[in-house]
Amino acid sequence: MQKVKIDLYISDLLYSYDCVIVPDFGGFVANYASAKINPIQHKLIPPSKLISFNRNLKTNDGLLTSQIAQRKSIAYEEAKSIIDAFVSQSIAGLNQGDKIYIEKVGTLYLDPENNIQFKAEEHNDFLLDSFGLEPLRVQPIIRESKHTVIERKIKESMPLIQNDEKKKRKLYWPAAAVILVLFVSTLFLNSTFNWINSENIHQSSFDIFERSPATYQLRISDLKLNSTKLLEKKNIDYESGYVPYFTLDGEPTAITIDNNDKESIIEKDNTEVVLSPLNKQLKFHVMGGCFSDISNAKGLVSRLNHLGFNARLLGTYKNLHAVSYSSFATREEAIELLAKVKNTDNPDAWLLVKPF
Repeated sequence: MQKVKIDLYISDLLYSYDCVIVPDFGGFVANYASAKINPIQHKLIPPSKLISFNRNLKTNDGLLTSQIAQRKSIAYEEAKSIIDAFVSQSIAGLNQGDKIYIEKVGTLYLDPENNIQFKAEEHNDFLLDSFGLEPLRVQPIIRESKHTVIERKIKESMPLIQNDEKKKRKLYWPAAAVILVLFVSTLFLNSTFNWINSENIHQSSFDIFERSPATYQLRISDLKLNSTKLLEKKNIDYESGYVPYFTLDGEPTAITIDNNDKESIIEKDNTEVVLSPLNKQLKFHVMGGCFSDISNAKGLVSRLNHLGFNARLLGTYKNLHAVSYSSFATREEAIELLAKVKNTDNPDAWLLVKPF
């Protein structure tokens, strides 16, 4: 029997979609993986898509079937029969102990407990943002050991200590000479004190240590304006009562404006404002339908909530009111509920990725 291959269609879809479901077999899910460093091979691995296999995603969403029908220019039902043949061959091969290799994606096999396991390809280029980037080899940084650094610092510091002691000894004789000069000068001044008074001359005029005070004459070139320190007032909302401004020392703060007198400024408000962290964003929505009549949309929300779903109105798009079964923060949770909804309540349900 000729082997049926649909590897090319699965790998092509993973460039544009984060989930490709093989009906009655399982789904290949792509998650973003950031850049990382391999410490053994000293390589910088660029960002990529991390591929995993979820055997619970078996409901046909039409994506893979439509891709095969379009690429091979055949009918939808004929494309579905090709997928069914691939699934039958793959399950039979796994039961016989064979490994199923999906080109550019990974390998499927059974573990000792007969559970389907998946090993992804080590490198792939499914992430278009880093398409064509190859792993980059980096040179490791060689650092000295702690003991070597301490020993080297001790050896470097020892000659400096000896030199400091020699310098201190050399300074003793000049210091003694200065003290001797000061002592002789003092004796000379005291001996001439009476003569200075008799001639009505101020003693300070003979002070050999006195210096005239330095004077500074202001120059016009010193008078410069620093334009970056000027306050700029624009787009002031007087009705709100608060307006941002910068003080002359460059520190930002806020002032309060009196609505009765827009030119008056009140003292700075030092009240500390504590901001609470943002709630986790729910951007993955399992959609139930869109209605032009809002009463129909509210009716569906009421029915879904009665069934135990966390349904709600997401908003209006092109005059249609969108209704979701529930919203999630991660794609895996949304896909799991989507499979359940397609099997039990609404085969036409779909996944919407959009923050509201």
